[in-house]
Amino acid sequence: MASNAGSGRASLRSERQIPTGRAGSGGPSVRTKSAPPKRPTAGSTVRSSAGSDNADAGRVRVAVRLRPRDAEDFPNDSDFASCVELQPELKRLILRKNNWNSESYKFDEVFTESASQRRVYEVVAKPSVLDGYNGTVMAYGQTGTGKTYTVGRLGKDDPSERGIMVRALEDILASTSSWSDSVAISYLQLYLESLQDLLAPEKTNIPIVEDPKTGEVSLPGAAVVDIRNLDHFVELLQIGEANRHAANTKLNTESSRSHAMLVVHIQRSLKEKEENDTSSVAISDESSSRHIPLLLKSKLLIVDLAGSERIDKSGSEGHMLEEAKFINLSLTSLGKCINALAENSPHIPTRDSKLTRLLRDSFGGTARTSLIITIGPSARHYSETSSTIMFSQRAMKIVNTVKLKEEVDYETLYRKLEYQVDYLTSELDRQQKLNEKVHMEKELKECEATLAEIERNFAVKSENLEKEKSHLELEIKKLKEDLNTEKASKDRMSENIIRLETSVKQNEQQQLENSSYQKVLADTTQMHEQRIVELLKQLEDEQSRSASLEKQLNETKQHLSEAQRLLQMQENIAKDIKKELSRLKEESTSQIKLLQQTNDELLSEKALIYEELKSVQEKVLYEARHRKSLEDEVLKLKKALSENNADLESRGTYGMIRSASSLGGGDAVYMPRPIKTRETISGQRDTISKIFEEVGLSNILALLRSEDLDVQIHAVKVVANLAAEDINQERIVEEGGLDALLLLLETSENTTIHRVTAGAIANLAMNGSNQGLIMNRGGARLLANVASKTDDPQTLRMVAGAIANLCGNEKLHVMLKEDGGIKALLGMVRSGHNDVIAQIARGIANFAKCESRAISQGHRKGRSLLIEENALNWMVANSTTFSASTRRHIELAFCHLAQNEENAREIISTGGIKELVRILQESSREDIRNLAKKALNSNPLFLSGIQ
Repeated sequence: MASNAGSGRASLRSERQIPTGRAGSGGPSVRTKSAPPKRPTAGSTVRSSAGSDNADAGRVRVAVRLRPRDAEDFPNDSDFASCVELQPELKRLILRKNNWNSESYKFDEVFTESASQRRVYEVVAKPSVLDGYNGTVMAYGQTGTGKTYTVGRLGKDDPSERGIMVRALEDILASTSSWSDSVAISYLQLYLESLQDLLAPEKTNIPIVEDPKTGEVSLPGAAVVDIRNLDHFVELLQIGEANRHAANTKLNTESSRSHAMLVVHIQRSLKEKEENDTSSVAISDESSSRHIPLLLKSKLLIVDLAGSERIDKSGSEGHMLEEAKFINLSLTSLGKCINALAENSPHIPTRDSKLTRLLRDSFGGTARTSLIITIGPSARHYSETSSTIMFSQRAMKIVNTVKLKEEVDYETLYRKLEYQVDYLTSELDRQQKLNEKVHMEKELKECEATLAEIERNFAVKSENLEKEKSHLELEIKKLKEDLNTEKASKDRMSENIIRLETSVKQNEQQQLENSSYQKVLADTTQMHEQRIVELLKQLEDEQSRSASLEKQLNETKQHLSEAQRLLQMQENIAKDIKKELSRLKEESTSQIKLLQQTNDELLSEKALIYEELKSVQEKVLYEARHRKSLEDEVLKLKKALSENNADLESRGTYGMIRSASSLGGGDAVYMPRPIKTRETISGQRDTISKIFEEVGLSNILALLRSEDLDVQIHAVKVVANLAAEDINQERIVEEGGLDALLLLLETSENTTIHRVTAGAIANLAMNGSNQGLIMNRGGARLLANVASKTDDPQTLRMVAGAIANLCGNEKLHVMLKEDGGIKALLGMVRSGHNDVIAQIARGIANFAKCESRAISQGHRKGRSLLIEENALNWMVANSTTFSASTRRHIELAFCHLAQNEENAREIISTGGIKELVRILQESSREDIRNLAKKALNSNPLFLSGIQ
């Protein structure tokens, strides 16, 4: 939910604006809406009077808060030292320059020293960004007057001390819904005119993009994190605060060196009062057009400005002086913009600074803006207090054009339509399955009815065919009997014919014998011939009848075979229907079994998920108890270290770096150490022993792996302090403390952890037995990697000190060079910081001395590794540049390099002979002068160069 999320859909957005009285505020909007009648909180506004008009609703609201007095403000406890008099009931402040000269100023709200954090929040900054208006809360004032306390106080130990950031998010989260609304934040700092992401420190120099049409400001490179709950937000604030730049000045022990900005992006769904029931499926086009979901998008900007400061009072120097310059320049640019807006100037110089570009919408833009100025009571800071008040008075004249931003919530509309489509699809699938089931049951019933009908028809046809078959068989039997009868008659007729023919032949013979009988025989023959013709005709009739009967018999057989074929076909159809029915029954049975199996699997999966959920709940309870115990131990640590922590930081207890003597023996190289009183050292030792007794080393080392960054920082500080004592170092290594420190150095991205961890490793590197372990486990490589990624002088000082201690062991020189340790040591020269240069010079001196001793004892030959890394040129060029102790280390290193004849040509080519002569004449230490004299006298090339 980036701030420019809606810029690409300007055509879909309707903006409601409150007309204002500021000149040049733009043309009329499409829709107008008056300011709400309730108190116009700005996502940030001060309580206004009941009679304020619409134009007054867009005016910048200004409140003033007076910091409680302290001993530094009034060293003599004099009441007359206060230059501020408050009149809360009149909302008025009187600023006294002296007893006879004073000025009165009117504010929207006046808070006394005793005003609670809750009242300040309720009056100044209770958010109305939930209504769709952009809002800004900004704290402005001199350094040390309580801006960060008012705005960014976390209040972990005491909830009543929570600042505006935490309270605003608490109200916003309580008023939004997690399923329909969204809340996300970005946390940034403007440091040295570079915009950096406090939640993702690797993102630096983030660009600022302005929409030419709407004028909205967006930060495309910034991380935007969705907020789950208030605890999540507090964790993110802690991460941001740990990454924010702060320093100790004369005016404030924790002075912010950058402008911090919390950007809260809020997106809310606009509920319709006459919204249809969401469970309804039928939605007409008319109803959907009437109930298009809308979104209210707003942005709350909470700004904690770095305090303006005067160099002579803050005591800033070095890098802090550069920081103060950029802070004052950006605040000056902001003051110019405020002046121009208050005077209705045609030109507003918003592009003079990144701060004014970021606050473009807050002053003269579309946001409701509330400014809270913080001042101190001391007359010593009269000019700063007066300047702050005049800034606020000019800001009160600015009137913004407050706009309400609405957008069509196409995402919600899409989800709603998608839900309805899914619902209709599921209903359609269910209806189709139901219809298919009914259809299948109907077909099954029809098939069963058809089968029963076929069986009945088959039974009737079979019965008819049986009857017809019996009838045909009877007819065939009768025809066979008639045929046999006709055949017997034919046989008899054939016998008669044969007998008649025989008789005719006999008659013919008799005719021959007896002519008398010829006539009779002729008549008889004629009669018999007629009879024969008749019999032959009768025979032909019988034959034709027999053929007809045979033909009828064949037709009957053919009908019988056709009936048998039809019967066989009916039987086959019945078998096919039975098979289909059995297949359907098997499929139905298998589907029922599959559904039962799926149901059983779902039940078993449900039981398994329940068991897993139960085990996870037990694990969460165990983790919570374990976390509670660790938090208790952390509280004990914090309580034990609260009184000594600031003293340890300032004196560098965890950075007590001593040069380690070489394994071959010899004295340690000189390094100045901070002077401590016996009481301080005794107090620190008592604290360390108390930590050992109450917490235990193993628990302290376990806290190095904590996910809480604050816990990690405190734990590594304790380990660093423990490692400063020789008696604790062996136990730390045995308990795995060295491995934990190296892992932390490799995985962490936090600068504080890098600084303190490097200091702890430096303390462990004072012991010769630990040096080999550090090198074998890649310690030099990790230190070189940290040195290449950071420009923080304190971190570089600790890293340089650790490498310098490793340089005191000549057996590790080659490995140190291969791992990039020497290159990293020389590369840290870029910082230019005196303490870093001092550690670099000490490391070079350790390296050169041990190398010289190894060459003199015959353990090593050849040119120096320092010369191979081009250290000689830097030594010659800077031998007289730095402090006395640093110069002594460089001189000592140069004299030891000159003892090696292999280095003579490089020393001569770089002008080193003159440096040796200078050391011989000007060095403050006698042992160094003796080394220079020895080098000049022992090398003929040097003597010839002098002559």
